Amino acid sequence: MRKNFTIYLIITAILIGIIAAINLLPAVFFKAGLNEYKVKHFEKAHKYLSIAKNLKPDNKEYKYNYVLALASIPPTYNVQKEMYALSKDNVTDSAARLALVQTDFWKRRILKKYGQNYIEQTPYDSKIIRWDIASFPLKVYIDFPSNDKLPDYYREEISKALNQWETSSGFLKFTFTQKAKEAQIVIKFLPLPENNCVGRVCKYVVAFTEPTIKVDMLKKMTITLYDKDAYGNYFSDKELYNTILHEIGHALGIMGHSYSTDDLMYMSNEEQQNNIYTRFRSSFQYISAKDINTITLLYNLAPDISNIPVSKIEKEKLIYPPIILGTAEDMQMDKIKEAKNYIKKAPAIPNGYIDLGIAYAQLGQKNNALKALNKALELSKTPQDNYIVYYNMAVVEMNAGNLSKALINARKAQEYFDSEEISDLISNIEHAKSTRKKPFKDTFIEE
Repeated sequence: MRKNFTIYLIITAILIGIIAAINLLPAVFFKAGLNEYKVKHFEKAHKYLSIAKNLKPDNKEYKYNYVLALASIPPTYNVQKEMYALSKDNVTDSAARLALVQTDFWKRRILKKYGQNYIEQTPYDSKIIRWDIASFPLKVYIDFPSNDKLPDYYREEISKALNQWETSSGFLKFTFTQKAKEAQIVIKFLPLPENNCVGRVCKYVVAFTEPTIKVDMLKKMTITLYDKDAYGNYFSDKELYNTILHEIGHALGIMGHSYSTDDLMYMSNEEQQNNIYTRFRSSFQYISAKDINTITLLYNLAPDISNIPVSKIEKEKLIYPPIILGTAEDMQMDKIKEAKNYIKKAPAIPNGYIDLGIAYAQLGQKNNALKALNKALELSKTPQDNYIVYYNMAVVEMNAGNLSKALINARKAQEYFDSEEISDLISNIEHAKSTRKKPFKDTFIEE
């Protein structure tokens, strides 16, 4: 009996010792961290203070000093990510405020480094999409129609436009390939649409770019152009050069548009829409400083979608996108603001309403999204605009669980353009209807 009691006392003493040690350990590591911080051994300070904070996550003093140490070490991707998470902490304390000040400092420093840009317009469905630089040069395939021999200068102007992006950026690289399957960028030509003119007024989209994405993997970017202008004539060298120069910007990952008329990636206004035949004829366009700043910053952001698994991308020297762009909700709120400003400038074309509808949809505001998209449909004057509007309406309805309405809209979109993208969306909706399972979330498409 006495022996059992002795064992019990020993076990109790050990447990008390363990508990005491556990309670003392955070203080030990905290003190060690403070000592290292005082002598500017910030890496070691961060290590010790991290342990103290993790052992006692509710201790505000530990947390605040941990943020101090975190701010003192090189801002790698993981450091930025953790600091951003701390700045968004539900518990608003001195540590969270300090983290917010630090992330704002990083943002201002980054924007100063890269200069004026419109990086907020680049995301695709709130995600950063771009090619992995290690994959350069990007392989480009030109798919000329077999039944129509296009002028030789078509290929020349495409080559010049690619070269302009190379020389202006200093880091982009392209090469041509004769194999469509191995190309990252496919440039193809469609026959001129019929019935696109009323008298001398002709309205149709000259070109558009679509990404092919499979499970967050960027398979290819397809640039589609028409082979002739609205009157059946081949495009001039300037028209073709300027058009393909703009579309290459999209194919590189600038999925939206600048709102500045000085930039190559400017979204066309009402006057340009109504004179789409002549908009590119006057002179060769150029890539602006803001265009270059934007593409350079884009390729220094860690991507969400790329042509290799993002887990294999070396991120430590890249920028954590929310540091610049904020949360997905922040991005959509900014997009709503910009779209409304654009609508004021160009109220008679659908582009702004399409952007507005997508932003509302991303925020879960279905009624506002459909209202904006219906307005876009009312203003639409081209098959491509109709395709984009109906496609996005289908995604809105699908995400809301209205599969029958989604399918109707998707099939209307397919009537305008039977793309691989719309075929995948229809298959997704039909599979969900037949299996009664929730459909895979699909992405919206923009102008």
